[in-house]
Amino acid sequence: MQEANLDEAYLFGGAVLDPLISEQAKVSDYDICVKSSNAFYETLHNLEKKDLEISEVMKTHNIYVVMKHPTLGQIDFSCMDPEDNGIYNIEKIYAKFYKKNNQYMNAVIDKYGAIDSIKRGEIRISSNPEDEGAYNILRRFLAISSKYNLDISKGSVNQPTIDKIKQEFENCRYYVPQDRVRCLSRLAASLRRSKDRTKYVKNLGEQNIFEYAYPEVHKLFNNSQFYNNPKLNNCETQKELLELMLENVQHEDRDALMDCLMILSRREKARQDKGVKTFVKNMENEKTSPQRLNKKLLNPLFKYIIDRGK
Repeated sequence: MQEANLDEAYLFGGAVLDPLISEQAKVSDYDICVKSSNAFYETLHNLEKKDLEISEVMKTHNIYVVMKHPTLGQIDFSCMDPEDNGIYNIEKIYAKFYKKNNQYMNAVIDKYGAIDSIKRGEIRISSNPEDEGAYNILRRFLAISSKYNLDISKGSVNQPTIDKIKQEFENCRYYVPQDRVRCLSRLAASLRRSKDRTKYVKNLGEQNIFEYAYPEVHKLFNNSQFYNNPKLNNCETQKELLELMLENVQHEDRDALMDCLMILSRREKARQDKGVKTFVKNMENEKTSPQRLNKKLLNPLFKYIIDRGK
């Protein structure tokens, strides 16, 4: 705030919650916002003078940038009201930082009982699902369930939330394409973060949570050959996990899964995992699916023949 000449800002996400539930918590990235667009752009202007690495301004449900700070690490900086953040109750906690008598003060706001809820291992949807979109609800659930190692088995304390997610997909007619991309990207990240991937994948498969979202992934996650593979818990990167998924898919389903995973190429550049980027680039050269065969070979060939005939 001093570097950006800010008098008021809000911190939300794990950087607020995690230190309040564990003194040993390590914070590696920060989600910070301001309420007004004037404060947002003025902050960017002031920080650019400090030679910080700042991404281009991006827009989803709000406007934001990704910053690389020399001491704090990654900062997601956005223009939004912190009251609007999150879908689940544990995401709704935030801290207000403000300047008073030339000193910086802060106060934690926990209206939805985030601290008590996460200690119980239970999360609840606290906003209107219809306003959020099915893929956003699923994306945030994956992030939370893997990070906090929640019980997502059938009949668990989180079953009502899982049932609500599935219901949203059953009723879903339209969705924002980029939401589907972001959700799949989060799935790859959540798999890497999960402490017991065999259990996590098996539970996700048994819950049929991907049946409508990603049918190809749903089929793979119900394949015992995949979730019992010893390599699953030994993969260290998202790239290795994606490669393992392709190695274990049934031959007749491989092209469909590849087509599904290739949408990761549309992830915003500032959010792209380097390993995933390499994975996508390598897969782009494959021509095994009917879609890629048509696009890369047959369509150009027929166009060439037609043009020659003219």
